[in-house]
Amino acid sequence: MGKIKKALIMVLVAAFAFVPMMGVNAEESVKEVTTGEEFLAAIKDESVTTIKLANDITISEKANIIRDVTIDGNGKKITLEGDHSAWDSTYVLQAYTSNVTLKNIALTGANGGLLVNGANVTVEGTLDVSGNHFGGIELSKGSNVTTNPTINLDNATIVNTTESAAIPTIWTDGLKEDEITVKYNGVEAAAYQTVKGQVQLFLDAANTPEGEEYTALDATDYQPEATEEPTEEPTTPPTEQERVEDTEETNPETSDGILLFLGLAVIGLAGTAMTYRRLHN
Repeated sequence: MGKIKKALIMVLVAAFAFVPMMGVNAEESVKEVTTGEEFLAAIKDESVTTIKLANDITISEKANIIRDVTIDGNGKKITLEGDHSAWDSTYVLQAYTSNVTLKNIALTGANGGLLVNGANVTVEGTLDVSGNHFGGIELSKGSNVTTNPTINLDNATIVNTTESAAIPTIWTDGLKEDEITVKYNGVEAAAYQTVKGQVQLFLDAANTPEGEEYTALDATDYQPEATEEPTEEPTTPPTEQERVEDTEETNPETSDGILLFLGLAVIGLAGTAMTYRRLHN
């Protein structure tokens, strides 16, 4: 009986050696929020890696993001409640020395929609910063912040319907010109305000402010470099015979399954033969 048990164990071990190992990945923790309170709580919950808006929400205070997180706006809007038409250093979101991804979201109601404070922010989809009283996105380095702010807009569309000469879409504060470069394909005009040391970017060239305080900058410095689209060789349409042959090809997944089944069957037969010999010796 012991010999049979050992033989069966050997067969099972050999069989499992041919079964592909499944990769084990840590599951992403997604928190869907429906209220401003839930959103602010999720920002502080380090176990949440992605926050998804289920609907438009209003928050009672600026959301300080001090950890790496993804905020999926799901096409919804976050509004900071209250009157912020006078400067009171309010932003809907502040990313502080962290890595933050924003997807398809609108930020409105504050002095500025987004403050990138020594952080690295990646925007995907549409970021709407309309309806903020002093501008859309600010990049700066606060006190005791040593890292330069960065914002990746390669896969983004920025919207600001309330942009004007006094309300830029993107601006920098307290940074030297060589410390920050904003590249966005929709930026048509840039100006440097010598009084406040700001670089201000405007989506609409007509909104570029004029006067002794401002120096026009080369807008191409704030746009991605043009890349040539790869050219493809013209292809000849397949013949009817080639179409038939394509449809007759074996499904790779099915083929792999057959090979695995045959391999296990061979191992099983070998194990059975081994067991038989052990029993009759």
